Amino acid sequence: MKLSSRVGSLKSSSIMDISNKAQELKAQGLDVVSLAAGEPDFDTPKVIQEAATKAMADGITRYTPSAGFLALRQVLAEKITSENGFSAAPDEIVITSGAKHALYLALQALVDPGDLVLVPTPGWVSYSAMVELAGGKIMPLPCHEEDGYRVNIDRWKNLAIPSNARGIILNSPNNPTGVVYTREDLIRLVGWAMQRNLWIISDEIYEKILYDGAVHTSVAALGPEVKSQTLTISGFSKSYCMTGWRLGWATGDKELIKKMVAMQSQSNSHVTAFVQWAGITAAKLPKSQVEQMVEVFDRRRRYCMKRLDALSSHLSYAVPQGAFYVFINLTKFLTPRKMTDVEFCQELLSKYHVGTVPGSAFYKDNCMRISYATSDANLEKAFDRLEKFLNAK
Repeated sequence: MKLSSRVGSLKSSSIMDISNKAQELKAQGLDVVSLAAGEPDFDTPKVIQEAATKAMADGITRYTPSAGFLALRQVLAEKITSENGFSAAPDEIVITSGAKHALYLALQALVDPGDLVLVPTPGWVSYSAMVELAGGKIMPLPCHEEDGYRVNIDRWKNLAIPSNARGIILNSPNNPTGVVYTREDLIRLVGWAMQRNLWIISDEIYEKILYDGAVHTSVAALGPEVKSQTLTISGFSKSYCMTGWRLGWATGDKELIKKMVAMQSQSNSHVTAFVQWAGITAAKLPKSQVEQMVEVFDRRRRYCMKRLDALSSHLSYAVPQGAFYVFINLTKFLTPRKMTDVEFCQELLSKYHVGTVPGSAFYKDNCMRISYATSDANLEKAFDRLEKFLNAK
């Protein structure tokens, strides 16, 4: 059977590959600690579970509008207006099967074959694959550890931006670095992008997970002209511990949203009915519910930094201010040993049973990403093994 050229070079997510390999080793009876997947280890709040159960009992199990239930879109419109700082109407919102699917639909609607999409790197592993599935290619815009991986347009002054560059994907708080772009960062970056007539996709899935007084700024809140060129994407997976529920949303230009809705109607039809209904309850949860989880993440973040500081002769890192990742530079360790980050992560998993993601998956060699969305006991065990690995070489 001949496969299409569209999927010829397509590979599965490296993060999921590593997570699956860790599960295989666990199934063999090995004590494996995976720091690979970006998934909160808390259960979905009971009130959300109960809302889904009640919705099923009440018969909310049938087809829904492809854009999503109006009631959920209304709640999100209120949330966006009050929390994100820009206005949104229900007909400017589409409910999707996770923020990832919102990104996929958006890129299918915006990218033509041959188009370039700019991505500040390190950047999330799936951006490139989704752009390529739409017929385009990404152009990395390198960010640097000495800048804390914040975007710095001065670094790109000598970078030739080709005429077929059509858009840019921004992600703050960022996966994999944990960097949070300041309002000033975004004003400069968005000005630079708009001068080049680029549309903007702002991936804000980690918007509520912040530390050290960091403040999240939505790109679309920077002004009406910016909003008109920006699609904002977020969801319930990270902040509400609903990764497996697959519930996300996007808001932006009404015509773009219409096309995304049409694409959804011809593919997965809509998001599961009772999941959407539970999303109404999730969107109304008090801030304290998320803040309690963030407090735990912050404690784990500080533990990770303490352990990494003790290993500074082997590695370095930029302090994360959001999400639940640390992006670690292994150049000090890898270069003298002529070892790649992929080889490092493979050996760490196979011999020491700790799952991590190589930095090259995020377009940054000689690095690795760890997630601290796991228990304190797992983190202690993982760092003890990492320290043993580093000191054994």
